[in-house]
Amino acid sequence: MGQRTAALLLGPAVLFLIGGFVGPLALALGESLRGGVGQYVRVVVDIYYLEVIGATVALAAGVTAACLAIGYPYALILARARGWSKAALLFLLVAPLMVNVVVRSFGWLVIFGRSGLVNAALDLIGLPRIDILNSWTAIGIALVHVLLPFMVLSIAATLEGLDPALEEAAATLGARPWRSFLHVIAPLSVHGAVTGAILVFALSMGSFVTVMMMGDNRTMVLPLLIYQQLTVAGNGPFAATLGMVLLATVLAVFWLQARLAPARAP
Repeated sequence: MGQRTAALLLGPAVLFLIGGFVGPLALALGESLRGGVGQYVRVVVDIYYLEVIGATVALAAGVTAACLAIGYPYALILARARGWSKAALLFLLVAPLMVNVVVRSFGWLVIFGRSGLVNAALDLIGLPRIDILNSWTAIGIALVHVLLPFMVLSIAATLEGLDPALEEAAATLGARPWRSFLHVIAPLSVHGAVTGAILVFALSMGSFVTVMMMGDNRTMVLPLLIYQQLTVAGNGPFAATLGMVLLATVLAVFWLQARLAPARAP
């Protein structure tokens, strides 16, 4: 394939990326700088905005950690399953992605509500009711529910690519299953876990509808604050500034991850 043919084939994708991603980012950056750097100074010196940034990062980190803890065992079972059991596990995993985010969030509202399924079950066994709506716990559970597939599929793809002979060799050398997993499987699948963590973290940082429906003013995150600044306060430049801060925060975390992640073996 010649360079000219390759350029023609890549042209539509490049134009799409520039028009749909780079262009809007440039416009948002220009909007945020319309009044100078004062908007950015406002974010840095105001403790409220710093707390919102910290809460957003903490929520994303917690959801990522929960997805990793739940998703790795699921991915291990999925990678070793065969036939109908593998198909059933895959369907169970991706089913949340087939439901609209509003409907899905409303379902969690029904489950966690004062007269929802959780409290009905607690009443049935004689335990006191709980109220976790409008809390970080409810938001975290709802986000893990929908973002778990990104973690599982990333890890499972890596696990399925491993040579089964590696585990057989470890067993031949006398390694028990848990030692084989700890010293062979886990190190070789770390890059799948890192990929899943990047996806989950980025999607958690940008989550909006779930937080808006299941939270309140005590559970403020950057995407929701951007929405409020744009629609309620009518402050477009400051909303653009917060958007740039959100992007910079995600990029900073990705850079830190790249620095700390182990290098891929040649």
